Parts: sequence; structure tokens; C-alpha cells
Amino acid sequence: MRIVHCADIHLGRRRLDGRLPDSDFATALGHVVRRAVEWKAHVFLIAGDLFDTPQIPPPTLRQAAEALAPLQKARIPVLAIEGNHDRYVLDGARPTWVRYLAEEGLLTLLSTPFSPDGPHLAEYDARAACGSWLVLDEVRFVGAGYLGAGTIRKTQALLAGLPPHRGPTVMLLHAGPEYFVGEGGGFDRETLALLRDRVTYLALGHMHKPLTFGDEPGRSWAINPGSVENCRLDEADRAGLRGYAEIEIDPRALPGMERVSAIIKEVPRRPVATVELDVTPFGNKTKRGMEAIAEAALETLRGKRLPPETAVRLILTGELNIGRIALDPEGLGRELGVRAGVAAVEASTDRLRFFTGRGNAGQPSFHRTTAEIEREALDEILRERPPEDLDDRLADVAELAIALRGMVERGVTTEAVLELLEQSPLPAALAEARAKGLGL
Repeated sequence: MRIVHCADIHLGRRRLDGRLPDSDFATALGHVVRRAVEWKAHVFLIAGDLFDTPQIPPPTLRQAAEALAPLQKARIPVLAIEGNHDRYVLDGARPTWVRYLAEEGLLTLLSTPFSPDGPHLAEYDARAACGSWLVLDEVRFVGAGYLGAGTIRKTQALLAGLPPHRGPTVMLLHAGPEYFVGEGGGFDRETLALLRDRVTYLALGHMHKPLTFGDEPGRSWAINPGSVENCRLDEADRAGLRGYAEIEIDPRALPGMERVSAIIKEVPRRPVATVELDVTPFGNKTKRGMEAIAEAALETLRGKRLPPETAVRLILTGELNIGRIALDPEGLGRELGVRAGVAAVEASTDRLRFFTGRGNAGQPSFHRTTAEIEREALDEILRERPPEDLDDRLADVAELAIALRGMVERGVTTEAVLELLEQSPLPAALAEARAKGLGL
């Protein structure tokens, strides 16, 4: 059996305020679909996050339908699970656009609902268009979906509740290792070992970074193929193949030998160029400092002779006097994208060090990165106005605030934010303090 596995398509993703077309993601998915048809795959897997958000505009739904149509025409079944970006809430019954595609016959949605009693596992019912697992040519496909902060506990319960099956089992799970996943939804090494004992192949999603598990090159037993297109431009810096996986399974082989091959394949993407510019020579100008930086950046980009379809990450380095130059990274990126003749430019100040004034020795009075300045300001605010009942946990409060801001900037779902709050010790500490105050 030939299987194509992809995940984290993120149709409808907006990058750089729409300066890059969201059609890039549909184009990437279309490439994987064409490869599946050419390879004459028997099954096409989507391990979560087909869409970037639960609420999508009609053009994004059209992109999904048009991309999946060739698989329907070629009679290649599409088995999908929902990721954290596809749903409004983890356990809600609210309809999703992935389920709509299932009702339209473009894919089969596998899902395993959980209650306090555990997982409700059922064989897929085509008439009701619901179920946890189905068997195709002796291979059982199980949809675990996105299990959130309870991934470890729920995965173990799901494995314990699965009925016996004589042939190979393929599981779709939207999760990554807990040491990579910062906002919940990760599994530990113990759970990974349990999965290896129970499944022939584990189709992972959620992590945009490609990951493989297994001792034999070309025969990985678990793969996260990575995102098909760069959701953020910095993802382009990741080394190695990324995009989708091709798996071959022999249902009639001896136990333990069913997995013939499993490898990650590359997907063509919009080219991304990372360019550095040291702004130190212009960083202390009293007049036209911002214009000087823009002109230097423009000269640097033009010297690269980049193709017009290129997206550029402009990394500003060096030192800049924020007392003299009002830096506008977004405005700089928009201007350079037009003048440099490229698709778009993202100007990053993450590695730029700021200072103000001059010390007696002619040295800057302080050097700070943006992150350092923001953290120092936050710490000062918390010291001056500490949150009630958390005055002894100010460092934890600051860390949580920074993490929440980062999640908002990445556009994560409300569910992911709630999971972060559930994992934080602060709500429990606050509740305990309030209970003591009430004499409870």
C-alpha cells in the first residue's frame, strides 16, 4: 500500500498583512496532490491543520475543494483529522469546515471524542460520516486528532481501548514531542514507546519542523513531515527535506516487517532570502537616519539580484540610537518590497541592539535588544503595581505575559491560549490565595 502523508497545510494563512498571497499554501497542497496521483497512491493522509483558522472565507474553502478534487477523480481516499487550527474548541460539537468537506465527499474525517469515561472508539460509519477508525485493504487507520494538553493521558487511553487488529495500524495524531511543543499538545518518550509497540506507522502533524523517529534510514516508523509552505518566513531557515512523506506498507508481510519504506519529500515553496544589514553606521544620525537605513537596505537588496517572487527576511543588526531614530520595521518592509522589486520584505529587529544618549566615555549609556527592553519595562510595571495575591510570583507573571504575547503574534487559537493557562501554575496559586483569604 502506497500512502502519502501531509500536515499543517494552513490554507488561508495571512503573512505580512497580506503582502504575500495565501494562494501559496494551496499551490503547495496541489503539488502534494499531483505527486500522490502520479505515484498512484492508495491513501492520502492529512494529519491536521488543513485550514489556518476555524473561520475561513469562501475563497479558502474553494482552494481546499479544488486541491482535493483530483484525488476524488483518481479514487484515492483522503483520510483527515482536525488540528488545533481547524476547530474552535477542543471538545466542542460546533461544525467545522473540515467536517463540511467530509459531508461533501471530498475526504473522510476520523475523530475520537473523549468524555470523563475515556475515548469513544467506533468503526467509521459512512452513512453518518463519523467514526474513529476504518480498515482499507487490511490496514487499519485510526484518527486520534488533536488532544491538547491531555495528549499523553488521552493517547494512552486510546491505545488501551483500541480493539485487536491482525493487520497493520496507522494512526493520525496532531501532536509533537513535549520538549518541542511550547503551548501544550505534546507527547513524552514513554507514550512514544507505547505508540511504537502498537502502530505500524504514526502520521504526525502540529510541528512545522520535520521530524522522523526510527533507527533505520528510509524506514521511519513515525514522521512529522513539516509544513508544506512557510507559515512564517523564518521557517525557511530549517535544514533538511520538508513537506510530505511517502510510505509503503505491505499488509501481508510478517509482523514487524509491514513497513517497507517511509521518507520525507520536499515541496517547492516560495523562495525566501535572508539578508543581514548592519545599521551601526547610520544608527546615531541626527538627520535622515531612517532614510539612510532604507537606502542602505535597498542597495543591499538590489545587489542580491533576487527573483521578483522572492520573500525577504531583512535582519537588522548592529546598534541604533532610539533617542534619535524612530524605527518603523513594518513601514520599512513595505517600502523595500515595492522599491526592491521583490514579493515582500519582512524587517526584523530581533538582533538589533538599542541605546540612547552618550556616556561620559563616549560609549552608549545602555545596550538592549527589543526583547530585553520589553522585559525590563514589564518587570518595572509589575514591581510598581504587583498583581494582587501574586506579588511573590512576579517572574512567573512576566514569563506568562511574554508567552501570551508570543502566541497572539503567532496567531494561535483560543484553545491553545487556554491550554497555556491551564499548564501555568499561576491560576492555581491565585485560587489558593483567594481561598485562604476567604477562610476556605
